[in-house]
This record gives sequence, C-alpha cells and structure tokens, in this order.
Amino acid sequence: GVELILGDTDGFVCGVRAEDSCRDLYSIGDFVDLSGCERGAVLGKCHDSASRGVPGKFSDEKPTAIIKEVIALKPKMYSIISQELVKCRKAKEDALHSCNEKCQIKHCSTAKGVSKIAKQKITHQEYKDTLLNSGTTMTSANTIRTFNNSLYSVKITKRGLSAYDDKKYILDNKIDTLSYGHYKLR
Repeated sequence: GVELILGDTDGFVCGVRAEDSCRDLYSIGDFVDLSGCERGAVLGKCHDSASRGVPGKFSDEKPTAIIKEVIALKPKMYSIISQELVKCRKAKEDALHSCNEKCQIKHCSTAKGVSKIAKQKITHQEYKDTLLNSGTTMTSANTIRTFNNSLYSVKITKRGLSAYDDKKYILDNKIDTLSYGHYKLR
C-alpha cells in the first residue's frame, strides 16, 4: 500500500510497501522519472533515462537510498534519516576505504525560519522529542546588525522547532492530522 507521510508545497513523501517495487514503478512509468535509479542500487534495474527531466513527472529525490525515518512537525519543518545503498564517494576513490554506518546513514532536514547555523546543530532526535512531547525549542544565533549606521554584534533568540501546526488538527496519537473543517471534526 501507499501512505502519505508528509506534504510540502513542491513535493511529498510517501511510504510504499510492495513485493516487487520495480514492477510497480514500471506500471506507473508514464508518471515517474526513473532516470535517477543508479545501476548497482536496489532500484538500479528500473533505470530509464528516457524520462530524464520531463516536466510533470514525479521523481525520486533519494533514488540510491532507503528512507528509514521521517519526523514531520509541519510543512517546511521535517527531518529525514536515510540509508545509502551504493558505496560512498570515498570508497569509489580509495580501494582501502570500507564504508561504515557514518558513510551510509544520512540526515537531511529543513526548518523554515531557523538560521542556517542553528539548523546545523539540530539533531534528528530533537525533532522526535519535539513531536512526542508536543514541545517547542528555542535557538540562538549571533548576527551582525546595523542601527543608525553603526554595526553591532547581536545575539538573537527565537523559536526553533515547534510541534504546533496551525493549519491541521493533531489527533490524540500526536502523529496523524486532519485539516480543519474535515467531516470527522464536526
């Protein structure tokens, strides 16, 4: 089956459970860009360069990885842990290098409104804790500002991660949501 995990303005993440994912991808090949499936990866046999860059086709942003966990607090505030299924760049260049978990496990995240420096310090576990505890975190960043033509170094503290989504009703399990106005909320 297919389950919508997270939606954003320009994409979405779906969970797919299938016996033969390649067969299923080929069956919807008219809608999917399979050019990113690298040979040597799990979906490598699905590679089809004919669909590269065709407007309107869905593409896999992580064609050489399996997404292990997604923590989605709200649109534009989520964290994804994935496991690479192909050798890292170092292993391709250095025959003595053996890939380990540090090479294979990747973390990518987004947190709209949080400074780049503060974002780099936020871990996947902090996203998870924020979700499960319905909390909010605070972040600090040093910046240079101009006041009356003079430069000042200023420390700014603002809200970082937040489990509060003002566009959705969060159900009791703290995971599933419904849009306000949904018939189940009446």
